[in-house]
Amino acid sequence: YASHLYDKSKEFLDQQQEKFIEKMKKVRQTWGAWDFVDDFAEERPWADFTNDDYKDKANEDFIPGSWQTDEEYVSKFITEAKSLVDRVTEAIYAEYGSPLYNDKHEKILTDDQLKEREEKWKIHILPSRNSSYDFSSGKPQHLPIKGIAVLTDVAFAGLVRKLLHALITNDEFYAVLGGHSAAAGHGNNFQQNRILMFHRIMEPVFDKLGIRLISRNMAMGGVGTLQISLGGADLYGEADIMEWDSGMTENSPPPIDFFNKQAILTGERVPLLLHANPGRQFNVLEETNHTAWAGHYLEDVSMLPETVDLAQAQTLPWATRFLNGFESRDDKYNAICWEPRSDVIPLINQDPHPGSQVGWHPGNRVHQWQGRKLALVVLKGLAAALEQWEKGIETDGFPLAEKYWHIGPSYQTIRENLRTHINTPKGDGEEDVRSPCEKLIPWMPRICRVAMHGYGMWQPRAHQDYDLLNILHAAPNGYKPTYPDKQLYTSFDLLPLNQAVPDNEIDVHAIAIATTAPAPDLDHSWTDDVEIDNNATQTNSSTSPPSRRWLTAASHKAFRASTKNTAASLAAATNPMAFRTGVHRQLAASGNDDDIVPGRGWETTGWRVTSGLCDGSAMSTCGRIKDEDKCLMTGANDNHLDVHGTPLSGWLVFTVPNVKEGIILARMEWWCGSANKITESWTEVNDGKTADTTPYNASAVDGRHRELGKPTPDQLVPQDFEMDIAINGKITKVMKREEWLTHIAEFTKNCAVWPLFNDEEMAKRDWKDGEDGEDIQVAIRFRSSTPKKAGYCVSHVYYA
Repeated sequence: YASHLYDKSKEFLDQQQEKFIEKMKKVRQTWGAWDFVDDFAEERPWADFTNDDYKDKANEDFIPGSWQTDEEYVSKFITEAKSLVDRVTEAIYAEYGSPLYNDKHEKILTDDQLKEREEKWKIHILPSRNSSYDFSSGKPQHLPIKGIAVLTDVAFAGLVRKLLHALITNDEFYAVLGGHSAAAGHGNNFQQNRILMFHRIMEPVFDKLGIRLISRNMAMGGVGTLQISLGGADLYGEADIMEWDSGMTENSPPPIDFFNKQAILTGERVPLLLHANPGRQFNVLEETNHTAWAGHYLEDVSMLPETVDLAQAQTLPWATRFLNGFESRDDKYNAICWEPRSDVIPLINQDPHPGSQVGWHPGNRVHQWQGRKLALVVLKGLAAALEQWEKGIETDGFPLAEKYWHIGPSYQTIRENLRTHINTPKGDGEEDVRSPCEKLIPWMPRICRVAMHGYGMWQPRAHQDYDLLNILHAAPNGYKPTYPDKQLYTSFDLLPLNQAVPDNEIDVHAIAIATTAPAPDLDHSWTDDVEIDNNATQTNSSTSPPSRRWLTAASHKAFRASTKNTAASLAAATNPMAFRTGVHRQLAASGNDDDIVPGRGWETTGWRVTSGLCDGSAMSTCGRIKDEDKCLMTGANDNHLDVHGTPLSGWLVFTVPNVKEGIILARMEWWCGSANKITESWTEVNDGKTADTTPYNASAVDGRHRELGKPTPDQLVPQDFEMDIAINGKITKVMKREEWLTHIAEFTKNCAVWPLFNDEEMAKRDWKDGEDGEDIQVAIRFRSSTPKKAGYCVSHVYYA
């Protein structure tokens, strides 16, 4: 809260910095701090895991001198890590009114009181196989209802193994949330949603332990999870913990079962599945022979002090107010639309707070509490992992035996069990023994047995590389749909001053970041004199301190460079199309109506037709449209975008990489709304310029936002409507109106998909190790004699 980017006086910001320094001094004195130093005299060699599947390196292959081979280092590290985990755990208890220590850090609970606290805050670890309860239904009376969460013993052991693996390999650890608007944090600032509340206090913990924590909120308002889960880890990203919370929009078994199965099958990692309530695992435990990792949260708040009224609430710890008992509508939210800053001035007046502050959306206090529950689950796992590390060395010697921390065999076992136990009906007239997942899309049950992939336009999306626009072919004149709206600014948002933890309240983040390491010996002085010459010569601050303006320019430059470097490093690793040549087939352009030539009449439409970094993470920079956004700091990542075409738009051509299972699907909308701005004045396909190579003028067409109404298929789908599908340059199917309309039925809210390619023989092919599959070129077009009546949108392409 002392950054020069705040639109505050230098005196105020200097006071904020002094206040922070004093606060951290008190934190170190009261709570302790991270105090680990590597005494190795030289620069340590780092272990290279590039050629190790799952990073499961054999102990004998670690480079001599790497920290994993240094027993003294590991012993000191474990001791310090245990203290850190205990510190942050106790800080959460204290924050919510159950402290073990007083202000002088003297123990105030008796042994009996400590046992009572443990029971109230319990994370239940229950046997996966037990006849007294059923994780699949969650209904039997013996399933706990008091405490924080319930995990199977197999799930907790899996979490411990995951954390041990990340500790030893200095790996990433991913926490991902899928769900609806309440989970997305609507009504709050995006940084206040529960998964980022978890991230704020746990990222510094993981950082000190040598792990990079990546947390993503992939929830979307008004819909469920199917639009993303059909694209698997390409759209959700990798996950070590995967949460589902979409009960208002997706409460039937099939899509939830599909979510669970794809979480297991797709990506490199198999996550711990955590659901908002019991009974959402369905038959995944049985189908994996009880090897899957699953659990759920409990809704209990009885461990928190009760709020009676507004006056009494002021006597309670700040974080606990209004969570148990009396609720205050005025205290539910503290989100704002704009924190004045020195480097950005909004072009239009900002609203006082984000929209969607409705009764069914939780406020910031509830989101923080939910994030703390996940933090406690992970902290318990970390404590057990460190204990396992220590005891494993005592039992089997140093370094820790591979049987404790190698992760690949666990992933393989769970996946193989799932694939071999999924049922399919044997024939007509027999009992339907399909799993709920296989009933989701009845004509494509095999999506439940394969790892799905996808490209999409909806946001959030874990990687920008998997934007559908990336695989579209350009028209002969160079035209491709793009995102025309521009953002007002792209740097990070400032933390609102009104959201600071009040003085004298427990600040878990401060306790998590505390270290005894001295601050860098840097000159932080600066001047508020904006008239000072801010040219390149001022990089030498030995003669004069830099100005606020110069610091602002430097920070913006650094932020842009960091984002660019991160995107470049991800491209080759995450996108199968990156840096590849020769993927697009040469298309005919003879002028024949059936030539598969990319059309020039497709446009980008949606809520906010801008890209931004919308990956669901704390670093996301979404929305912020220059002349439209009245709440620039909302930060909500969910955004519906599509490519919109009519029968005059021509072919939409794209190449799908690495197809092995012979499945390509498209999510489309038959009702997507207003006229296509590009084709509205045309009278023939591509305006009669299908093969024209005159360079496209990018400024000639702006994006268009959809205007949604309540039309009927008879209004929007002409009687002579047809959709042509071409595979690898040849038309393979003409889908007539009657068949096309059978696919408008939504499997969950706002999710209807059309089959573009279904080749079961391809799935039977004997793919050799190292074979990535086939690149399949797909093209679709719409045809009708009344073209202006028909306009349809494509948002996602899914494949396996």
